[in-house]
Amino acid sequence: MSSAAEKKLAYEKYVKYAQILEKTKWAAEFTWEDIRNICHYIRPVRAKKGAVVFKEGEREESLGIIVKGAIDILKESDGEIKKIACLKDSQTFGEMALLDGEPRSASGVACEDSIIFFLSKDGLLEIAADHPKLGFQILWKISKLISQHLRKTTGRLVDYMER
Repeated sequence: MSSAAEKKLAYEKYVKYAQILEKTKWAAEFTWEDIRNICHYIRPVRAKKGAVVFKEGEREESLGIIVKGAIDILKESDGEIKKIACLKDSQTFGEMALLDGEPRSASGVACEDSIIFFLSKDGLLEIAADHPKLGFQILWKISKLISQHLRKTTGRLVDYMER
C-alpha cells in the first residue's frame, strides 16, 4: 500500500473515532479539531458484557472514557464483592490512576457490550507536548471530574456519619 493510501486510512480511522467521541457529553467542551487531535492519542477497546475492563490493585496509568455501553464498578471488602457504581456513556474512570500512578482502587466489569477510549499517561504527555493548550484543557477537565467525585464522596460520608 502506498504512503498516501496509508495516510488516508489513518485519517479516516481518526475521523471515525472523533465522530464517536464527539457524541459524548465528555467531549462537549472541546472543538471538533480538539476532538480529532485527542483521537490520535487514544486506544479504543471493545468489551463484551462480563469482560473485566480493569482490576482492583493493578497499576495502569490510564483514563477510560465510556463512549458506548456501561461498566459496573466493583470493590472487594472482607472477601465480598460490592457494586459501588454503574458508569454509562460519557462517564470516565481512572482519573486518579492516570495522574498518580497508584493501583486501581476498584475493578470495572462491562455490564453490557461497551466501547471505551483509553488515554494513557504517555498519551496525555504527548498531547501536552504537541498541543499544549489542549493538554491543559484535558488536565483541567480531569481536575473538575476529580473535584466532583470528591464532593459526591464527601456528601455520602456526611450522610453515613449522620445515621
